[in-house]
Amino acid sequence: MSSSPQTGPGGPAPGAAPDRRRQRLASYTVRNMVYSTLIVLALVLVWWSLTYNPTEPQPRQVEVAATASYAAEQADWPVWVPDPGEAWTPTVVWFEPVADVPTWHISYVTPQGEYLAIHQASGTTAQWRAEVLAGAAQVGEADLLGPTGERRWQTWEAESGNAQRAWLLGPEAAGGATVAVHGTAGEDEASALLASVDPRE
Repeated sequence: MSSSPQTGPGGPAPGAAPDRRRQRLASYTVRNMVYSTLIVLALVLVWWSLTYNPTEPQPRQVEVAATASYAAEQADWPVWVPDPGEAWTPTVVWFEPVADVPTWHISYVTPQGEYLAIHQASGTTAQWRAEVLAGAAQVGEADLLGPTGERRWQTWEAESGNAQRAWLLGPEAAGGATVAVHGTAGEDEASALLASVDPRE
């Protein structure tokens, strides 16, 4: 009776070749995944380096001159247009109704990173003040220097929102229009903004 040939001590064990092939395939798969990941990361870094601009102002500045000219044409009172310098970033500017009252508005990010805005309108109402100085209440008075000289402004405060600190000047002291300066900035930055105002007719 014949017997099957036996593998000698130095010969390959049965199934060794398929095992080695599986190991090679597994190592190739892992290696390919690593290479693919590195390539993707490299592409992402290249794209980021081409698009990242650390000097770009955030948020983007808005164009003030055209809207200020339009407001000055439409309003029957001198429009307060600030020019506080490059350290201030204008963020929103418009001349639109607030509580049905045509209103000039311009807001900034201040040099200290705070928010500060001007609202100005003639014939304002309680509803206008409620919308502009949302949640704020009058807490006192302060003397501030603006384009019409040093005036006594009402001071307002709110626990949160865009009128945490606010200053309100009536039309008799502001050339015929009520002016509200408000935001999260302190009185020093509010004074700096007012000092830069150029009334336009």
